[in-house]
Formats: sequence, C-alpha cells, structure tokens
Amino acid sequence: MNIDGQAEFEHTGNTYLRIRDCLQVMSKQSYVEKDWYERVLGKDLENSSTVFDILIAQGYLEPQGPVPVDVWNRETRRHDRIILPSYHPTSKAYALANASAAKPVHRATADKALAGFLERVEQAATDPMNLYVVDRAVLFGSMLDPQRQRVSDVDLAVKLVPNEPVYESAGGHQLAGSVLLAELNGSRHSSGYRGEIGVTKFLKSRSPVLSLAAMSEDGALAGLPPETTAHRVVYERSREQ
Repeated sequence: MNIDGQAEFEHTGNTYLRIRDCLQVMSKQSYVEKDWYERVLGKDLENSSTVFDILIAQGYLEPQGPVPVDVWNRETRRHDRIILPSYHPTSKAYALANASAAKPVHRATADKALAGFLERVEQAATDPMNLYVVDRAVLFGSMLDPQRQRVSDVDLAVKLVPNEPVYESAGGHQLAGSVLLAELNGSRHSSGYRGEIGVTKFLKSRSPVLSLAAMSEDGALAGLPPETTAHRVVYERSREQ
C-alpha cells in the first residue's frame, strides 16, 4: 500500500505520514486507551483528541473492553485508578501502519534492500544485547508479482521472539518492560539492551524501501489473514537455536 505521506489526514492538520507512524506504535500494543495515547502519541499531533475520535469513527480502532488505568491526580499528587475504554487496531489500521510513502523503486533496488534485511536478521540473532530475535519473516505485497519491474516497497511481516538465554539472564519480563518504555519514549535503555522496537529499527536500518510490520500470534500479516493474502516465507529461525 502506498500513500501520499504529505497529504493531510481528514482535515486534522496532520500528514498521513504522522498518522501512519502513530498507528505503527499502536499496532505493537496489546490495547490502546485514550489517556496513554494523549500522553505518548498525541503530544506530537495537531488536534490529537479529534484524531483519536476519527480513528474510531472510520474503523481504524475497534472497541476491546474496559481496562483499569492509573492516572496522575495533580491535586492529591498520587495516582488514581480509573476504568477506561480500550481499543485495538483493525486490519484497516494495520494496512495504513504498513503503508509506504516512498516512490516506487526498481526491482533490483528492492532485491538489494531485501538481501540487506536478511543479513541484519542473521546479525541480530548473534548480538548479545538484543532481547529479541527474528523467528519468522514473510514477504507480501507488490514484490511477489514477478512481472512488476517497479514495486512500491518491500512489505515484510516479522515475528520477534525472546532471545533466549539472553532474555532471561538480562532480567526477563521486568527488564523487557523497562526497555520498552524507554524505546517508546524514543531513547535506548541505560542497560544498552534493545527491545522489540530497537531490534525492528536495526532491521529496517532507516531504509525507505523496507516496510516492516509485526506478525501477530495467529500469523496475521500486518493484520491481514494469511489464508487470503499472497505471501512467501523468506526467513524461518532454526528450531535448534
């Protein structure tokens, strides 16, 4: 999927590129609630509350159920636990999150980008500072059509799993949570370890050609069902690792 990254998203004062980047972060969460969105993502958007409402109204987010959330009370100077509605990205959101704003490229350029990605997959598997490694990578989208000499981008769905025994020796879920919070705030954890976001950034390596999406537990490719989505497995981790 290609988008005009500089086009305005639904008259909100934000480009489609900024909304796409927000949905990429949302797609990595087990659920999304508005208070978290306002604190983490909305602070960088124009008309952030309106954007969230539009994402719901236009089917990018669907209700998932109420969740308990700790909200800072400035008057009492403590956290109050309240119940808020939560949401989950839909297949429409995953499609936009995985969209490319880059111009179409020659197949030779796309092939080179894919080869570079696969090299970094192998490098990531041996880096002792990575809490996660690639378990499976699947190619889908325009590159699957051998007749196309110009493709929109290299669409990849990537499944990350804990890098055992590095994950456990580093502190397991406790450290992984701390690393995730640091990466969500745009920084690297003081320990030097990379979490899922950090590993994904390494795999992408700032390539404008690569479009990486998370593969869900049920095997969905960027929110799209594999049963009806053409795809090809380009990497599968050895079960002996």
